Amino acid sequence: MSSASKSETSPAAKPAAKRIRRTADEARRLILDAAEARLARQGPEGLRLQDIARDVGISHPAILHHFESREGLVRALIGRANRQLRDKLLSALDGDGQGGDTAYHIGHVFEALSDRGTARLLSWLLLTGRASGEQMEPNVMREIVDAIQARREDWAETHDQPAPDREDTLFIAMLTASAAFGEAIVGRQLAEAAGLDRDGLTRFRLWFAKLINDHLDTGK
Repeated sequence: MSSASKSETSPAAKPAAKRIRRTADEARRLILDAAEARLARQGPEGLRLQDIARDVGISHPAILHHFESREGLVRALIGRANRQLRDKLLSALDGDGQGGDTAYHIGHVFEALSDRGTARLLSWLLLTGRASGEQMEPNVMREIVDAIQARREDWAETHDQPAPDREDTLFIAMLTASAAFGEAIVGRQLAEAAGLDRDGLTRFRLWFAKLINDHLDTGK
């Protein structure tokens, strides 16, 4: 067969895939989103750089370019989780200075910590001794409590009410974070053991939000 005949019968070569240009910030966000999705599905063992790179459609070295190592990616995930925890707790307990739409915002606290797998990652880091001060940002909870307390004091002054005790605010923040962590780790198993249906955890979140809201409404 002549070369001309071969060229006529050979399949056309595939056009080269168009390269998508992204900013550094966009690339980092997409990588973190993909890592977070794998974390939610598979837990910490799912954080394999090759798999995450395939999910995003980039090369393994591209992840190393942005995060240097798997540990760097984990630190970035923890940093984003800390910011989410702070922002969601402040929103949940801010509102009109007392509760606001607490059920809605506390649902986002659980989403940030439980649904996305962040609490499992934090727990894994702690239990395996991998957690460091840089990763855990120990001042985040103090920042949350200080901000919530300031908002509660402002509300109390505006409504001619006694200022709430700071320890009470600390307990509210700790209880909310602890409940979200607990649900993330053993919540589904506990719900099943207790005989709750598949929507039981959703009802638990609403019940918990009402519990916090009722406490805030007491003005303590």
